[in-house]
Amino acid sequence: MKFNDELMSLDYLIFSSHKTATQTLVKTLRNNGYNCIHCHVLNNIGMQNGTFESYTNEYYLKHKKKINIITVFRDPIERHISSFFQWYGTKPIRDKDVDSELDTIIYKKTVIELQNKLFDEINNKTLVGQEESIEQICNELKIEIDDLNYDFEKNYGLYENERVRLYIFRFDILIKRIDSLLTQITCKKILRHSSNKSSTKWYFDIYSEFIGSINIPHEIITKVYFSRRDLIELFYSESYESILNKALIKYGNMT
Repeated sequence: MKFNDELMSLDYLIFSSHKTATQTLVKTLRNNGYNCIHCHVLNNIGMQNGTFESYTNEYYLKHKKKINIITVFRDPIERHISSFFQWYGTKPIRDKDVDSELDTIIYKKTVIELQNKLFDEINNKTLVGQEESIEQICNELKIEIDDLNYDFEKNYGLYENERVRLYIFRFDILIKRIDSLLTQITCKKILRHSSNKSSTKWYFDIYSEFIGSINIPHEIITKVYFSRRDLIELFYSESYESILNKALIKYGNMT
């Protein structure tokens, strides 16, 4: 199978879920001299499911070196909220589906209406960007989550096979230390270049009110975290039960 020149000339592929600092990673690496692109799912970069392993093989044959892949795991409820706002607050304006922010549902609906819409989309699995990219990577490359390792001293993990070098990060740590962490993996001094921050969006005040008053049904929170239990246990030193309990308190107002 033939892959396009851009894919075959990458230094890094940022293959990571929606709202996991993918644009900041790309901007930072590009501004530090590396060729990279990002995707959330394979069809973002013109690949079909089941072709990623062939791509890694073709890349290796051409360059005689492994493709570098970066993926990031973010607290799922936090990520879903961020995805929801970007999808309904930024994308319609960017795609010119509306004339201005006044025409978006983020502006037109009440905070309670927006919260209920989010709950329904999470529960019905219709929320855009709901998938975890790290799971697709593992499925494509026939890797088990148990094969991965996250180093709590280095604050990243590295999995390697004969064709792939896969770096895994935790969002809350990466976003604070992106320059030093990328310096570690590239062995070159990296300067940070941020992009697509929520605090710069037109809807930030609504977003803040939304988060500050949210009360997600506990069964939804539990279902979301249980579906990612293996990833939570990989990326956090605390027990799964502790992480779930904190989420129930934070997002479900459990006292």
